[in-house]
Amino acid sequence: MRKQIKLSLLSVARLLGIFALCRWWFRDRVRVLCYHGFSYADEHLFRPKLFMTKQTFGKRLNYLANSRYQVVSLQQALANPQPLQVVLTMDDGWSGTFELVQPELAQHHFPLMLYVTSYYADKQIPVLNVALSYLLWKTSNTTLQLTIPQLAVDQSWSIANLPSAELVKQVCALIDQLEEPAHRAEVLQQLADQLGVSLQHHGQQLFRLLNIEELRALQQHHVDLQLHTHRHCSPLQPELFGRELEDNRQWLAQFQDPAKLSHFCYPSGEYDAKHLPWLAQYQVNTATTTKTGLFAHGTDVLQIPRILDGEDVHILELEAELCGFMTLIRQILRHERQVKG
Repeated sequence: MRKQIKLSLLSVARLLGIFALCRWWFRDRVRVLCYHGFSYADEHLFRPKLFMTKQTFGKRLNYLANSRYQVVSLQQALANPQPLQVVLTMDDGWSGTFELVQPELAQHHFPLMLYVTSYYADKQIPVLNVALSYLLWKTSNTTLQLTIPQLAVDQSWSIANLPSAELVKQVCALIDQLEEPAHRAEVLQQLADQLGVSLQHHGQQLFRLLNIEELRALQQHHVDLQLHTHRHCSPLQPELFGRELEDNRQWLAQFQDPAKLSHFCYPSGEYDAKHLPWLAQYQVNTATTTKTGLFAHGTDVLQIPRILDGEDVHILELEAELCGFMTLIRQILRHERQVKG
């Protein structure tokens, strides 16, 4: 009901010309769109902000191609500001980017910055915590049994008695004690078999990241591979954070000159003020966040806000973000809270 009310209000605002007015008012702001993975089967129902259908993404690109917005690279938007610039970014590097989305990217010739987390791209096993969350979401079983003989682990849980996130955390902590990635993948497959949920779809492995060949192929379609840490984490210790960046840069150096690997995305949007000087120390020129908003030239390029798109985002909601209407609403609400405070 709330969603329908919101869409009705947005429709009225657009009809009254408020969207057009906001588009003019915020014309010099950069709209940085954020995407993640793409759905082979029902992953978009599991996590609609993380996985989108190929059809929805295709409609987004068609909308941009026929709009007043100009899709440019992040580098171009920062170096040559023009009205109504849109930047496409994508996080992680899920495999569906190549198999499902590459044709649409090739058709439109839009530049895309893909922030690659390299550990799972290198190991080519499913991303453990996401895959396990999917198994728990889809299973009809009421219990989960984890047996790892080499670690002397034999434990069971009632699925309904723990929040899914907590159960995933506990199970992953045990599986992660296995040193070999292949062994962790074997245990995950055993859990999938036990829970009666397949991690394959028409021969495709779900929840893996792009491999080396797929990443190279994407580079032929205006896809710029950039930094997203090696293990998808943002440590608060300078040595550990630096290691994440350097491991990530070293792995991505097989695709391009390491000196050009100067753009970064905070994994899961998690960052602290401490990270900013460390990024500069490691020759990182820009960094994107998951804070919602439009980027104003002259503000910190190491804290670039973005617009998170997803399968559950209606096109009216996306239009409202792109034109700046939602930015205006947030500014009004923030002012009201300051006045009341």
